[in-house]
Amino acid sequence: MSQTHQMSDRSTRNLRIAGWSLAAALLALPAIAMQAGVEGVLWTASDFIFAGIVFAIVGGLFELAARASRNISYRAAVVIAVASGFLQLWITLAVGIIGSENNPANWTYIAVVLTALCIAAAAVGNTRMLSRGMAVMAGLQVFFFALHMIDGHMTAIIDLFFTALWVLSSRLFALAARQSEAA
Repeated sequence: MSQTHQMSDRSTRNLRIAGWSLAAALLALPAIAMQAGVEGVLWTASDFIFAGIVFAIVGGLFELAARASRNISYRAAVVIAVASGFLQLWITLAVGIIGSENNPANWTYIAVVLTALCIAAAAVGNTRMLSRGMAVMAGLQVFFFALHMIDGHMTAIIDLFFTALWVLSSRLFALAARQSEAA
């Protein structure tokens, strides 16, 4: 594989430090906002614990990707897929994408994230399978978008945004597979 498709150890180390620092800063942000008296920010200990667990899982997935391949396309595909799943889960659990977080239609977004995790576990790093799996995720997102529309929920912008992320991840995994085969 050409060096242009791989990240150096130094770049990897710097990105890892930046990523974990960002997670720590994001976790500290609500505490700072509460101390500053920002209205509407009132986290409990359980909120911080939940956020810490989620950041640890997301960071752990990024760490696994960094160890699985030095290929830039592969790593970018993982970042996009994990970010898509994280955002869907976070928004759904925090405030709900469709109405409040208690609206049962929001379970479609949780189903998408759980399906993505199953696909990733089944693919075990196989870039071709991951590419196909992320394409399936895009299809699933469109399917749920259609159901949302039938039910009268106007979720086009957010559903198409997440669909685009799954498609982009799929294409990047496909590129990583081609780069690997060409090496």
